[in-house]
Amino acid sequence: MSPDTAYLAYDYARFYDWNYQGFLDDLPCYVTLARRYGPQLLELACGTGRLTIPLAREGFTVTGLDLSPEMLRIAARKLDREPPAVRERVRLLQGDMSDFALSERYDLAFIPASSLFHLHTREQQASCLACLRRHLASDGAAVIDLTPADRMANQAVGKVWEVRTEMNPETGKMTRELNQKLSLDRSLQRVTVEHTYIETEPDGRERSYVFQDTYRWVREEEMREVLREVGFTEIGVFGSYDFQPLSESSQRMIFVAQ
Repeated sequence: MSPDTAYLAYDYARFYDWNYQGFLDDLPCYVTLARRYGPQLLELACGTGRLTIPLAREGFTVTGLDLSPEMLRIAARKLDREPPAVRERVRLLQGDMSDFALSERYDLAFIPASSLFHLHTREQQASCLACLRRHLASDGAAVIDLTPADRMANQAVGKVWEVRTEMNPETGKMTRELNQKLSLDRSLQRVTVEHTYIETEPDGRERSYVFQDTYRWVREEEMREVLREVGFTEIGVFGSYDFQPLSESSQRMIFVAQ
């Protein structure tokens, strides 16, 4: 991950948390897989605990790794509000998902919500997947949830669109989110996005926060190649969180590898 990525900005973490706190469409998928493979889970790019904490509530033991200290601080604050049994099942660690070493081995390790795209080269992505594989138990599985490449490669550049305008319950401020694709490079498989968040203060004044980030997408066959290169031999892919086959109309591209 680039050291100047928006993901590491102090203010970005709270907007990220506001943006994704209500999204749990993928949770049943991970619960199903954790029940199949085992209770010891490793989540890379765990963010503010969107999945980490609900999975611990389900009875699984979860290690969450993230590069952003502020993301982890928010996750820890949320965790502090949980019952002791849930808190005991969660460990939050700061680290780079492309280069980490932990002493434990896990039944299920996963990278949710296209977070692999924060790594901007094939080499970084391969290093991440190699680390993930090294941390699996002998019969463990890895899950990588991605946006399909065609959906990434066919985005409109230059258009500004309003994602949402809602009250942020953590700040009590009306917050508006705007996004704009600044550039798209199909040869490098990269898109650069500007995220703008506008908060309305109690006195009516508006304050804007602007963040810019780049994401590198991967195509299905490239992902299969990288997974094989780092040692996975059984590779399946699904097109939805309810394990439907991947198709041209799929909203997700979810790899399950052993």
